[in-house]
Amino acid sequence: RTDEHHPRIEEAFNKYFHRAPVPEMPPSATESKEKETIIATTATDESNDGENKQKLVADPKHEFEVIVCHANVIRYFFCRALQLPPEAWLRLCTFNCSLTYFTIRPTGTVSCRMLGDIGHLPHEMCTFSMHTGFNW
Repeated sequence: RTDEHHPRIEEAFNKYFHRAPVPEMPPSATESKEKETIIATTATDESNDGENKQKLVADPKHEFEVIVCHANVIRYFFCRALQLPPEAWLRLCTFNCSLTYFTIRPTGTVSCRMLGDIGHLPHEMCTFSMHTGFNW
């Protein structure tokens, strides 16, 4: 049975890959004529006409998760995060000890900065399965 562990890997995906909750609009913003989506924390700013307005302030907090696992799990996460069919992971090759880097923005968009990068390893330490190097 091929999907025996699907609930388990899907639970792991949902644990690490999720959208940040969007903060609720403050009452003053919902009453104004201008509708703004607030993604960062808000602060008030005194404008020239003496009226308080909401302005966006960048939130300097970033979160990083380091996940050490089998390459099959990384390939599955890659496909799911980029909304590709999960079975596409079978067409991807990632070397042992490789690095994969995702960016997940508060809007929910996902980018893969690198997949299976091995630039930190010397050539003789680059392996995939039982093969060494790149000629296999």
